[in-house]
Amino acid sequence: MSKKRNLTQEKIILASLEVLEKHGIQNLSMRKVADAMNVQAPALYWHFKNKQDLLQGLSSYISAQIALPDAELSWQDKARWLAMQSHQAMRAVPDGAEIMMKTIPIDKSRLNIIDCLFCAFFDAGFDEEQTLALCNLIDNYVTGIAIDETSQDRTLAEVGPDKIHGLFTSMFEREDMQHLRVIPAMKRHAEAHERFDLNFSFGLDVIIAGAEKILETTKGG
Repeated sequence: MSKKRNLTQEKIILASLEVLEKHGIQNLSMRKVADAMNVQAPALYWHFKNKQDLLQGLSSYISAQIALPDAELSWQDKARWLAMQSHQAMRAVPDGAEIMMKTIPIDKSRLNIIDCLFCAFFDAGFDEEQTLALCNLIDNYVTGIAIDETSQDRTLAEVGPDKIHGLFTSMFEREDMQHLRVIPAMKRHAEAHERFDLNFSFGLDVIIAGAEKILETTKGG
């Protein structure tokens, strides 16, 4: 059997993940994926029409890794669960957040996630317009955080952790900076373990607390 016949969408996706790891999304191409699989690029077109179609396949792969929350959870905990699961799934794939941002939510797994979040808010009492806005807000928050993390990872790799640590240490020790009240807080934050988890959770709490206030006001009115 020819290599062309042995190709499957799953195998192409896995090869694409390897290319993303080595070259990043900007340099992802059908040719590079084909080279990684030791086949000719036209063989991939039986499964994916072009790079955008391949990105859609990758977004489906990412969405499929996201587990839906227990139906018995509160709407607040469902929102938190989906946000954290989505973040983990995006971060597990090189440039995963950018892939999600560049693609359209049309596959079953992704739509199920969106629908689950929509139902959590809508069933809690938010109207349709508010519910869609909250879904977009959660999605934008999670995607933005993941993209920022990826950017920081690249900076860390390019500049080097020792260099970055030295730059921060010098800044913290500068005499002309000691009058700034934010400096001690920044230093403690930089030295804290799991500081991202704290920031991410706090941001979610702020969004949910705001939503709770809106719901309270709406029901009160």
